[in-house]
Amino acid sequence: MLGFTAAQPASNLSGGMRASSAEEQEEAPAAKKAKHEEQIRVRARDGEEVALSRDAARLMGTLKDLMHLATSEDGIYPMPTIMASTLQMVCKLNDPDYTWPSSDEPSLYKLIQFIEDALYLDAPIALKHLQRAFASRLNGMRAPELRALIGAGGDFGSAEEYAPPNAEPAFVPEDVLEAPQQPASSTLPPEPLLQPSFSADAMEAALGLVDVATLAEVKGVSRSWRVLAQRVLCSRLCRRDEQPEPTRLDEITDLDVEQLIEAGRPGDAAVAGRMLPGLARLHGYGYVVDVAAVRAANLQCEMGSNWRRPSLLHGATKDALNSCITGEGEPPLRLTIAAVACSGSGVICGIPVQQLREDVVTELNLSDRGLHVPAAMLVASLIPATSVLKSCNLLKNRFDVESAKKLTKMGAEKGIMLSDMTRNQRAANFSFQGLQPADAILIASDLPFMAVLTTLGLSINNIGDEGSIAIAEALKVNTVLTELELWGNNIGDVSAIAIADALKINAVMTKLELGGNEIGDEGAKAIAEALKVNAVVTKLELGGNEIGDEGVKAIAEALKVNAVVTTLSLQRNSIGDEGAKAIAEALKVNAVLTTLVLHSNNIGDEGAKAIAVALKVNAVLTSLDLAGNLFSSGIKIGDEGAKAIAEALKVNAVVTVLHLNENQIGAEGAIAIAEALKVNAVVTTLDLSFNNISPEGAIAIAEALKVNAVLTKLNLKYSYEEYNSMGDAGGKAVRDAVKDRSGFVLEL
Repeated sequence: MLGFTAAQPASNLSGGMRASSAEEQEEAPAAKKAKHEEQIRVRARDGEEVALSRDAARLMGTLKDLMHLATSEDGIYPMPTIMASTLQMVCKLNDPDYTWPSSDEPSLYKLIQFIEDALYLDAPIALKHLQRAFASRLNGMRAPELRALIGAGGDFGSAEEYAPPNAEPAFVPEDVLEAPQQPASSTLPPEPLLQPSFSADAMEAALGLVDVATLAEVKGVSRSWRVLAQRVLCSRLCRRDEQPEPTRLDEITDLDVEQLIEAGRPGDAAVAGRMLPGLARLHGYGYVVDVAAVRAANLQCEMGSNWRRPSLLHGATKDALNSCITGEGEPPLRLTIAAVACSGSGVICGIPVQQLREDVVTELNLSDRGLHVPAAMLVASLIPATSVLKSCNLLKNRFDVESAKKLTKMGAEKGIMLSDMTRNQRAANFSFQGLQPADAILIASDLPFMAVLTTLGLSINNIGDEGSIAIAEALKVNTVLTELELWGNNIGDVSAIAIADALKINAVMTKLELGGNEIGDEGAKAIAEALKVNAVVTKLELGGNEIGDEGVKAIAEALKVNAVVTTLSLQRNSIGDEGAKAIAEALKVNAVLTTLVLHSNNIGDEGAKAIAVALKVNAVLTSLDLAGNLFSSGIKIGDEGAKAIAEALKVNAVVTVLHLNENQIGAEGAIAIAEALKVNAVVTTLDLSFNNISPEGAIAIAEALKVNAVLTKLNLKYSYEEYNSMGDAGGKAVRDAVKDRSGFVLEL
């Protein structure tokens, strides 16, 4: 019995324990949920109470400590420094799963207030939310935009406006470089964001995720923002783990060049090499560069033959540089360039690196040295370190478009010319020099410095679309260049559209040559639209392109309203009769075009007839070229077209030069033209060479010459036997007709 009795409680105990464990397992989720949802109350500064879950409160260090260390009053924890609405928002933002609505965009003032409170509450998740929001509002802006956004007026002196603070190196500690003093008569504008309620920690935290490029621009907002940005930048770029924040240039031993490079400020590495006497290490991309070791390494070399390889140095010099860099694998090109720019000695890749960094070079000729893209990147990194360099000729190297653009950005900022032009040059001819797109980009960057350049020749090169687009951009602001030659440069529609956009606003260009390129109908249409508003271009050369009827129709429409173009060349395109008809309609109303060149197209009798009708009413066109193409089997003008033109010549009183050579004009057409010459009193030059006028046609022309007293030049020449249809009799008749006319030019 006792055993049983004794055993029974044991059995019951065992059963009871099992039952209790099961109940706990059933109740655990509910208890856990209740525990998670257990509320605490916090009384904010304005007296309002805010209810928070304990889990949410524990995510904020200050509330967590408060719950552990402080005694609540009636279950309420006092928080006298924060408003209730701010506390609620920070709590929401501190939830890892919370997403800030895109429609909820608080002011910058409010964001900084939230950041101040997030710091006080030790709410790291909320702080990141707020820093990202603040950075998204600022990143990518320039100083004037930031000034307007922040609401702070610039309070710099005139000298500082000339050399804005954002032009100083990004690593400079607070107030190390002397700034010009504010004029005594000036009053500082109010700065609503820098109120006493914001701590220095809050302001620095607000800029915590703003990128380096934007922080450099923040320096140009106002003096106080300049100091703040300097402090944040110097700490971010120069302070390593457990190091004190540098306050002087000679205290800086480390520099994060990766952030500088990614911010588009690679030149700061070269400036650092000169300005920071204690600089020991460069950091970036997982590597560390020993500055002293690079300075001592022998890296002097000329440009090697392996220019296609994506490396600055090769062979022994490359090994010497890599021995100064610690890290896994091959260091990236950007880092090696920064290392050389910062501390390389002597002449490297033909570039006087040390002299440029020490700022003792005033002029530099690196033209046609075989420099490749890494060398261009090195030069671009050295230019910001210079103040006396005014000219650096970099033409005819092996740069690509991207590296050329980087060079022009640096050159423009420093006022350095990158081609071999000089500031007082009036004409520059770069034709037939094998220039590439990068060269044109460099030349375009120099145009703003050219105050008297009126003529620029770039014909027969290979500047392509990228180069010509750069030239077009320069034309938008250029106020002196009147003549531009771009013959034979592989320019297509994209470039033509860019040039057309420039023509809409350029007010000085009078002569533009775009012949021998690859411009099609779309490019022609864009140029046509520009001609409708351009009031200065008088000579336009579009010959030797790929313009068809659609493109020339657009140009014809422009000619109806354009009041300045006097010479238009459209030879060697793909213009047919329909295009010629459109041109003819324009000639009926155009009152300025004096020279029209349409040779070597596909214009036949129908097109010639339409133009002939226009000639009967046009009172300004003096030179017309409707020659065919001797080596083309395309459509040409025959007898019917020649007859129509002849009828027009009987009444036209302005055309003095007429080219109808290399067509299919026979005896009938020649006889009709001869009849017109008997009454025409203005044509001085007539070209009928390479047709099939026959002896009858030649004799008719000879008879006309006996009464025509104005024609002074006649070409009836045949170069090929199969075209020599004039015969001896025809030739003799023409020669006899002009043998006594002094100064007459006859080609047979």
